[in-house]
Amino acid sequence: MLSIRKKDYDFLSGEINSWVDDEIINSEQAEKILSLYEIKARNLPKVLLTAGGILLFLGFVSFIAANWHELNKIFRVCIISSGYLISLASYIFSGKSETKTGKSFLLLASVIFGSGIFLITRMYDIKMTFAGVLGWWVIQVILTALITRDLWQIYLAQIIALIWMNDTEAINFWALQFVRTARVSLIEFFSPLSAFALIITLWLAWNLIHDRIAFIMNMFLTLLLLASRMSLCFGGTLTLIILVISGASMSFISRWPDMENLGLLMLGLFGLLLTWPEFWRGEFFASYGKIFAVINALIVAVLMIINIYRGHSAVGITFCVMLVCRYFFDHLFGYIPKAWGFTLTGIIFLFAGIYFYRKKS
Repeated sequence: MLSIRKKDYDFLSGEINSWVDDEIINSEQAEKILSLYEIKARNLPKVLLTAGGILLFLGFVSFIAANWHELNKIFRVCIISSGYLISLASYIFSGKSETKTGKSFLLLASVIFGSGIFLITRMYDIKMTFAGVLGWWVIQVILTALITRDLWQIYLAQIIALIWMNDTEAINFWALQFVRTARVSLIEFFSPLSAFALIITLWLAWNLIHDRIAFIMNMFLTLLLLASRMSLCFGGTLTLIILVISGASMSFISRWPDMENLGLLMLGLFGLLLTWPEFWRGEFFASYGKIFAVINALIVAVLMIINIYRGHSAVGITFCVMLVCRYFFDHLFGYIPKAWGFTLTGIIFLFAGIYFYRKKS
């Protein structure tokens, strides 16, 4: 017998009764189906034990933190090591990644490991940069993710990877706006190599789980890294143009949905940036930056409407709304009042919606 929440049981009961009314099943079959489920009872003792354990843990951590500087260095290392090992043991004996409790203990172990590196390097005056500590931490988290195939570990690794790449300047978002011409050679494009190795490893870790959120985060990290390195090789404006054209092309590759989604993300994000004249730099682009920005906005809007028609409603509508909001905080072509501009835009969207609705029906 399966235990479910009361609201789920009530919903299931209502559905089964409607099936009986529609003569899909009879009353006996309905009773048999409902007998397979029971309402999950609220386990007050379990809640109290969990809350008590959390409070005791927080009290212990507070006591250690208050007396941390008075403790012997070796004793501090033992506390960190014990915390890590106890968390791992709790993860193993609590059902591993099959339960939220197990995931929480494993996540706690990784957090203790990362915090321990920071504390130990300070205690013993080890010469290690912030990026170096993050590097060792992300290696531990990725190895844990590969061994346990735990989704929360992949999320943590992606967050640490983003901070690490930003600190090592592997990701340089501002180069898209301020770099006009090439500053590095194509060989230096792959510097640092560790950033590309990290991205590849994250994709390998994702391949073990195939989670949607992890895929989006990996795409986001990959795009940031590629855009930053390309901007140093080709200049910010040319890089954005290349990425927008590539994204538009990839968005029509229907054979590979993941590639299609990546193309839509590239088209939307980098196309939105090119609606600002400040991103059009260089001797040729800067002279006609406002014109290029408006033309680009129209092209991106049209492509997004086409993708809405092709079935990508969520992404297409999101970026169309972002385009409208972008011009809400700026002048619309410089001479059209905002009221008229948004009125005309609203009318266009209404007619487009009516057209696609009628065509679909």
